[in-house]
Amino acid sequence: MTTFLAIAENSKLEFQSFQSKAIGKLEMIEDKLMISTITLMPTVQIADELQKERAEKVLHKAAAACLITNSIKSKIIFLPEIIVAIMAE
Repeated sequence: MTTFLAIAENSKLEFQSFQSKAIGKLEMIEDKLMISTITLMPTVQIADELQKERAEKVLHKAAAACLITNSIKSKIIFLPEIIVAIMAE
């Protein structure tokens, strides 16, 4: 989330909300329990369809630059979602 927030700010991405969910797969590998796969599912809500491409780029840049993701051995599956929802005024 911290990486996303920094890149979103630098990219001037206006978003309404950010949430992320992760699921880890625990397996016995070489007689040891390991988290073999982590599926990351960030969701970004934006108000303007014109920001969708920018939001996609920011999410992918954040995934590539994430210190934690780049520091672990587990396979990472990245499944971002962008929701366009105009808020009532």
